[in-house]
Amino acid sequence: MSETYDKTAMIRSVMKAIYNLSDEENYSVYDADDIAGYLSVKREIIDEVINILWEAGCLNNCMTEEDDGATTYCLTDKAIDMVELG
Repeated sequence: MSETYDKTAMIRSVMKAIYNLSDEENYSVYDADDIAGYLSVKREIIDEVINILWEAGCLNNCMTEEDDGATTYCLTDKAIDMVELG
């Protein structure tokens, strides 16, 4: 990435965005484009952060491109705890 940004802050922002956009059952119908729009950040940055969160075990897919036509994300219980604890 040629753009410089604080990865830790962006990871927190993306986690909080997914948390805020999800309903009480932790079900999200928001994809990476929606998250990028919500945070006013480039899609490429969101994709990078989603990959980091996925590898860290902080995300689950709610819907997948293959089955539903879009890939949406929800937080794992571990990630929800991190967001709620600040």
